[in-house]
Amino acid sequence: MRPALLLVLTLATPLRAEPAPPQVAPEVASLTAGVFCALHAMDQRPAPGTLSGWIHVPDGPIDFHWPDTRIVPAQIGLAFGVRSRLQPGIFRDGEMRVFRPGSTTPETWESGFSDTGEQIAFFRFDREDELLPGLWRFEAWADGERLYAIAFEVVPAAALPDMAQACGAIS
Repeated sequence: MRPALLLVLTLATPLRAEPAPPQVAPEVASLTAGVFCALHAMDQRPAPGTLSGWIHVPDGPIDFHWPDTRIVPAQIGLAFGVRSRLQPGIFRDGEMRVFRPGSTTPETWESGFSDTGEQIAFFRFDREDELLPGLWRFEAWADGERLYAIAFEVVPAAALPDMAQACGAIS
């Protein structure tokens, strides 16, 4: 292959490397990331530390349609996040923090972390102004200690068209 053509093909191919591995404290027994279709209505609860002032509350368990995936197309109706469970015998009250691309100030909301069930934290794209490409970081904190940090790379929907268009068939 000619070097010029190879260079053009290399530059035209988007790089979609997974973000850095999660950072997890010893108290965390399990941490699972993923992406899911979230087109159905959910309950809400106040979260004054977020831009919208509330967070979604699912009415049942969340199944990741794309488990272990941390590259997310920016598409209304898609959601991405993490499920966690602490080591046996540990329960901690704390907060979730989500950093949008380019922001040094997180959106925050109260959360509890335990060994009795999986805690889920996620972000759902509801509006066009939320479709921000770049690194999104989720952090769980309790008593001034970070339990975990995990990043997701949000890319334009055109970079992952099959995934971006799949929710109409799944939900």
